[in-house]
Amino acid sequence: MARRPAPPILESDLPETARDLVRLVGWAKAEALIRELGGIPFPVPKGANNNPAGAARFERLAEIVGQRGAERIVAEYGDDVLNIPNCKQAIARARMRAMRARCDAGATLEDIALEFGCTTRWVSIVLKRADDGSGQVLEMGGQMGLF
Repeated sequence: MARRPAPPILESDLPETARDLVRLVGWAKAEALIRELGGIPFPVPKGANNNPAGAARFERLAEIVGQRGAERIVAEYGDDVLNIPNCKQAIARARMRAMRARCDAGATLEDIALEFGCTTRWVSIVLKRADDGSGQVLEMGGQMGLF
């Protein structure tokens, strides 16, 4: 069975920095930046031609998010270190929601495991966890969440 496309990520699942990037450059460009540089600190230059190192960083940023996007990021974060998130938790939450949706649609544990490239045991664990409605998986799911 072929793997499904990546499930949609809720804005509420994203860390604050990722939400800021989405506000500045839009989801597609923010996603490209997160995929390319996620998980590393990025020293944002003061401007496009401030100094040779800053110009190189600006050019790198412009390659990923476009000239206008780079200008917006520099206007907001210039001369600061931008810790670009990798959004692993948001991606994991989206996958878990997609697994639940497939189960609700009648898919078997085996079907879901094959689609998502995991074990049936993991699918079972995901399906037993409570979801607070906004996509965030609660730590204490099931009956233990009552105590």
